[in-house]
Amino acid sequence: MEKLEFSTNWNNKLDCKCFTTIRLYNPNKHFRGNQFEISLQNKFKGKATVLGITKAKIHELNDYICYLDTGYSRNETIEILQKMYPKVDFRNQYLCIILLKKIDPPKPKQESLFN
Repeated sequence: MEKLEFSTNWNNKLDCKCFTTIRLYNPNKHFRGNQFEISLQNKFKGKATVLGITKAKIHELNDYICYLDTGYSRNETIEILQKMYPKVDFRNQYLCIILLKKIDPPKPKQESLFN
């Protein structure tokens, strides 16, 4: 299973059942149904499956998705992305907005009182 690492729990999203992340687009990793181990600063937070992907250029981001994803406005989020990826030419680079849903861990079997 692939890993999806977070350095910051933007908008406390990793504490939610479903959340988004904005990443540099990689079609080999970012597709519906793929599963990831989620970690925050190398600490395991759970597993999640990709429910959907939206491919976009940085200028197509809007306040709606940015506030949900990072807790910051579109302009502030763009500044954050440019600091995170200083060598990326965002005029040509696609991003993807990934919708993830945490995978519930299997529940332990309960022993029957009648066995």
